[in-house]
This record gives sequence, structure tokens and C-alpha cells, in this order.
Amino acid sequence: MYINEVKNLQFFSQLSLKDVEDRLIITAEFPKEFLVENHMIQPFLYVTLYTRGNVRIKIIDEATAKIYTPFRKDFDPDTFMQIVQFAMKQSKQFNHLSIR
Repeated sequence: MYINEVKNLQFFSQLSLKDVEDRLIITAEFPKEFLVENHMIQPFLYVTLYTRGNVRIKIIDEATAKIYTPFRKDFDPDTFMQIVQFAMKQSKQFNHLSIR
């Protein structure tokens, strides 16, 4: 599974643990080939931003309830940064850190 492009990122929901982490649900349009190859129907991004600088991205398929936890190497570097920067801009605790 290699993720090289996502489009139309939209903020959906957030859970904040003050001074620990922010967890965001972000909807996005994934490439059709990616969806077919990984048997996904309605995926969304579940992004966790940690105050110590770590980031974890999971892809959850709402239709099948499958959880995919790709490694950073499974993302195109530009796509990974696009997702992280978008999440930081939406985050209550981390929006001041995002590169504008």
C-alpha cells in the first residue's frame, strides 16, 4: 500500500487531550487505484498529533470497519506533509506550529 495522493481534505472531528495529543478525523478523496488495491469503500484519515512531535496516521474504512496503519514510508513525502500540515492547521493545540 503506497499512498501518493489525497485530495479534498476536510476537517470532520477532533478530540484534544490538553498538553498530550490531538486526534482528528479528516475526510479525503483517495485515488481510485488505491481504494481498489486495498479493498476500501469509505476510508477516512485518523490523525494523531503528539505534543512531543510524533505523528500517527491511520486509515479507517467506515464501510468495512477495517483499520490500516501505514508506515511513514508508505506515503509519498509530499502527501504525508500535506496531511500533517492540514491536521496541524485544524488542531487546537498545534495550529501555531503549522507552516503557512
